[in-house]
Amino acid sequence: MNQERSAIEKVRLSGGEVDSSLTPCPNESRFDDLMEGFSDWFSSILIKETRQAVKSRQFIWTYILQLVLVASWTAIGFGTLGNQLGEGLLTGYFIILGFPLALIIPFSAYRSLSREFEDGTIKLISITTMKPRQIVLGKLGSALIQLTMYLAVIAPCISFTYLLQGISIWNIMSCLSICVGGSIFLTILGLFLAGSFRSRSLGVGVSVVFVLVLGLVYFGWILFVIVSGITDLLILSSEEYFIFSGILFSFSSTALILLASVIAQISFPSDNRSTWVRIMMLLQQTLFFAWVFHILSEEAYRNHVPTILLMWVGHYWLLMGFLLCGESSKLSRRVRRNFPSTLPSRLFLSLFMPGAGRGFLFALANIWSAFLIILILAIYEKPLFDWSWLPHSQRPSSRLASFSWLEEFHSMFICMGFVTWFLSLVFLLNRCILSRVCGHLEPGYGPVLSLVSGTAIFAFITVFAAIISGVFIEPMASAVASSFNWYEMSFAPIVGTQWSIFFIVFGIQAVIITGWAIMLASEDFLMGPIATPERVLIESKPVKINALPVGESIDEIFGELPSKTTGDGTA
Repeated sequence: MNQERSAIEKVRLSGGEVDSSLTPCPNESRFDDLMEGFSDWFSSILIKETRQAVKSRQFIWTYILQLVLVASWTAIGFGTLGNQLGEGLLTGYFIILGFPLALIIPFSAYRSLSREFEDGTIKLISITTMKPRQIVLGKLGSALIQLTMYLAVIAPCISFTYLLQGISIWNIMSCLSICVGGSIFLTILGLFLAGSFRSRSLGVGVSVVFVLVLGLVYFGWILFVIVSGITDLLILSSEEYFIFSGILFSFSSTALILLASVIAQISFPSDNRSTWVRIMMLLQQTLFFAWVFHILSEEAYRNHVPTILLMWVGHYWLLMGFLLCGESSKLSRRVRRNFPSTLPSRLFLSLFMPGAGRGFLFALANIWSAFLIILILAIYEKPLFDWSWLPHSQRPSSRLASFSWLEEFHSMFICMGFVTWFLSLVFLLNRCILSRVCGHLEPGYGPVLSLVSGTAIFAFITVFAAIISGVFIEPMASAVASSFNWYEMSFAPIVGTQWSIFFIVFGIQAVIITGWAIMLASEDFLMGPIATPERVLIESKPVKINALPVGESIDEIFGELPSKTTGDGTA
């Protein structure tokens, strides 16, 4: 039997002269290195999920069904639509495209990740060298590949409608953007639900609800395309443009928060799960205020905007603050090693580190910053002091006598005070009571329990105060009950006796509770880093890779290449 000699054996038999056919071409070597680095950038989860998805019956039958529907609709359209051929064909194509993009792909991504938790394979994947970010992005990338394949089926037909009358490239690109963007958002939402509800019993209920939601979204897309009409879909007025831009910013930033949350949920309990989520929250608020500044360039939107904005931001940070206050205060040594070391960096960066106290202070810092920003917007809306409506003889001599934005300042201050008070109550409740219960729960359920308890406290106080205020006719009892009603105190002016009752009943205890909560949270905020063990420092150093000859046999592995010698026999 002929056995091919190895590379080192050929070198030995040739007397140390290496055959040129055995040496790789430099150009091919650079190209191979480039492609190898490019392939290493992709996660192996992406390859596995894509292979499973493409070979599954669900993908094959959906792909075939889409081909049949596209061919059938094209034949029907040419026979029945007549003068509205272009718009009618394009409307049908987008309805056909919406089915896999709104139903199949998001639910497949949800089942892909939930199956990992049900089978327990997520633990095996987590102990590999892959990071949680690679796992989630690999599943999201598999969904994007499926989306591209579904688009490839219908893309020639959509391109053909551009040649027909009444269809512009703007109509096509706008509808495609809505389809693709909506499918990506629903896919990320499915991954988030799969990471949040991991148990098999909860997963069944969540999967049913998620399918119903996806069905409603697809039905809404059909109505939107048919009623609006493709030709008039995104021919927007100035008011509709502001609304559409706000929806775009909100959905894109929310998708980033959900993506960061699902990455945090599948990471190790000792890992840092909070920093990227808080960065995305801050990014969402920044985009929101950028949109607000853009809106205020129009005169029609500048009436009583500051109060409404702070109410919106207040509800947002109530929701996020309840979740942040539910984080565990027991941090691993691995997380504490990465704490800021210097005092200036600790003041600015500690808010982004995990922990209930830092989360509470992070929510307070954002709501107070929003108060200052919206206060600037209120000043921008109209001048600080306005007495032009008074006769010249009756105008005050002092500029402080006329405060033009007193109502906005009053309502914003009350709103910020109530948000701070509710967050302080929930933080103290979690620190004193719920932390003992959350210690026995699976990591990740503490924020959910905090959100439920905070929402219950908020709803009970608001509804109870409104009922008591409506039942009691006495002014004193009604004023006391109204002191705990956020909406009534924010939108109704506080004058006379009601102001003193509000200050005594609500103000004093709110200041005490908030001060107590901030003092407890400051202990977590001022926590410094711990020293990194020497063993960890050694393991974190890059490993030196020893270049060994590539071989196929034991002789190649343990053999030695002949050394090059000079003419006098010396090496």
